[in-house]
Amino acid sequence: MSCKCATFDEDTGRYDCSVSGDQCMYLFPNSKQCAEDYGEGPDAESEDDG
Repeated sequence: MSCKCATFDEDTGRYDCSVSGDQCMYLFPNSKQCAEDYGEGPDAESEDDG
């Protein structure tokens, strides 16, 4: 499991999400799950894909 948009913040001990601009929604960042749940991030289907 990983996420292309997450970076670890050593000060808080949490992951930050570059898409939401806030803390990651998951304990273990997962860009595919984020795309399924929220339709955002690098693994989300774009409007041109359909």
